[in-house]
Amino acid sequence: MAKWMWYPDDFELYHAMLVNNRREMHGKYYSPMWRVDAPHRNVRLYKIVELEESEEFFAKANDGTILEIIVNGVRYLGPARITLAPGRNFIKLSAFKDGGLPAIWCEGKHFDSGDGWKLASFGMGDEPAGTSDMYDSPDDNPEIFKFSYERLAPVTTENTDGGVLFDFGRELMGKLVFSDIKSEGKSVFIAYGESREEALDTEHSEIIDTVTLSGKEMRLRSRACRYVYIKDDCKDFSVYYDYEYLPINPRGKFSCDDELVNKIWNISAYTLELNSREAFFDGIKRDRWVWSGDAYQSYFVNYYYACDLDLVRRTTLMLRGEGKMAQHINTIVDYTFYWIIAIWEYYFHTGDIEFVRRVAKKIPDMWELVESRLSEHGFIGGYADKGDWTFIDWSKHLEKTEIISAEQMLLCRSYEAYAEILELLGEDASDYREKASEMKKNIDKYFWDDEKKAYIDSYQSGSRRVNRHANIFALLFGIADGEKRGLIIDNVIKNKEIPPITTPYFEFFELDAMCEIGQFDYVTDMLHSYWGGMVNLGATTFWEEYFPNMKGAEHYAMYGRPYSKSLCHAWSASPIYLMGKYALGVRPTSAAYATYEVKPNLMCFGRIEGSVPVPGGTVDVKADGKSISVHSDIAGGVLVLGDRRFEIPKGETVKVDL
Repeated sequence: MAKWMWYPDDFELYHAMLVNNRREMHGKYYSPMWRVDAPHRNVRLYKIVELEESEEFFAKANDGTILEIIVNGVRYLGPARITLAPGRNFIKLSAFKDGGLPAIWCEGKHFDSGDGWKLASFGMGDEPAGTSDMYDSPDDNPEIFKFSYERLAPVTTENTDGGVLFDFGRELMGKLVFSDIKSEGKSVFIAYGESREEALDTEHSEIIDTVTLSGKEMRLRSRACRYVYIKDDCKDFSVYYDYEYLPINPRGKFSCDDELVNKIWNISAYTLELNSREAFFDGIKRDRWVWSGDAYQSYFVNYYYACDLDLVRRTTLMLRGEGKMAQHINTIVDYTFYWIIAIWEYYFHTGDIEFVRRVAKKIPDMWELVESRLSEHGFIGGYADKGDWTFIDWSKHLEKTEIISAEQMLLCRSYEAYAEILELLGEDASDYREKASEMKKNIDKYFWDDEKKAYIDSYQSGSRRVNRHANIFALLFGIADGEKRGLIIDNVIKNKEIPPITTPYFEFFELDAMCEIGQFDYVTDMLHSYWGGMVNLGATTFWEEYFPNMKGAEHYAMYGRPYSKSLCHAWSASPIYLMGKYALGVRPTSAAYATYEVKPNLMCFGRIEGSVPVPGGTVDVKADGKSISVHSDIAGGVLVLGDRRFEIPKGETVKVDL
């Protein structure tokens, strides 16, 4: 099947460029804070074709692209239909476009664009052309990302404040539509809102528009909202919303006897879907950007929901960009480390070594940047003057001196992850194994506090402050040994005097760690109180941050602005991951689920039922207080019930009475 072709990775670079330059606030452009790489202006591809008889083939480029076709040394200007002679034919395609994505389509009886075409120059050797299964029609344009649309009417309309407030009933991403226009040339002011308050407070609404009506129908550019306020009587037109979405196949499922938890899982799924676009977005209203820390969590949720690997690959390539790195990804030190760790996790969940091999070529330059920022004891720090910053979490308690323990633990895990990648590719990893080992020793030497029996944030400040973040990483990344693990659990995790985690972002890590150490009551309590609190306030998607003690419109404020908080934020979709990995209990024990275990835990749910996507199908689990049954489409599984283990044969159902 023919597919559009381009320079490898340029499709991702092009759409990353568009995504990074679409952010706006209250009608004004908001520039990205990091370097934005553009695609190549030209691409040269070749293929050698052996034919038994003459054959015609057709070649063209996308709009605005100049295409030159060379067949056995003879030049043609595309688009063109060319007859190939029997025997050996050397075909070279050269496309040029300034300011876009040069792409090529060709088709013939025995060969098409896509498979078998390789780069003819630019130092890439025999690299294959870039393609996507999304663009398999000559009528497609790879410069336009392919979404699906569903036209929706407002659920309610309300005349207020000299205009009309439209409520579409749930958070949406898409295009506002004016239909049946009767007054061309009329100027209309529009305010969008994730909340009713934001849409009506036109002075502070994050997203606004002023448009001049024309034609019979107008479709505006994509924006996120639930509410739309139009300062007009709206008698001269009808209003709709074209819901814009990326079709995905959600093979992950979950239900239980706890209806609130079912709502939480479903809202989490919708939150992830809305943020699954050109890449995994952080949120769909304010940023609409690709952030590495946010994406890292979306990958795990995705593995337990849709396992859409194209999305993971696009996101990974968009985040990295091209060439030498002058700053950390998204200008955040932590986010570089998440990017590296995520590559190993991608392989572990999928077994896709070809993508790992492709993207691993981009890692050495990252280490060059990291090593230029290392300071004393091999720690990362002392880089504030270079434009990079430490995030870790939005926490007023977290001490962010130049060198903090949580950052070093991410660096240590990155060393290990890269060593695992190198070993996978058959390369020497001893240097990075040694770096990881030395880093663990220094973390213990400088950050472990014998009196507090925990890891402190900073050895430089002298405050000896203990927070949960580094200690959670120490549990998850295997940095704390057996004795220290027990001390951390007692002195930090179970210690209510240690400041709590307050963001869904770091709750991902905390609840992961809580499940690993068997603190399931805490996890279910957090689901009920934290995510359930948002549900009780009418959330149709989960928020960037939530504080139960806030009232009314206070919930929507962030970053010093009254409505800047994202009410649809992908890092809040983690209940899907938690329910799949710990309630249904499905997890790989070797790459690509060659071996895996199913270890269900009812928590407080009474009954659980669901599916987890795996390479080759799904693993389906049902459990209640009386029995557990597992059906799997793949071999290699073991049902674990305490000290009992039961093989899960491929295609069969295993049922065990309790």
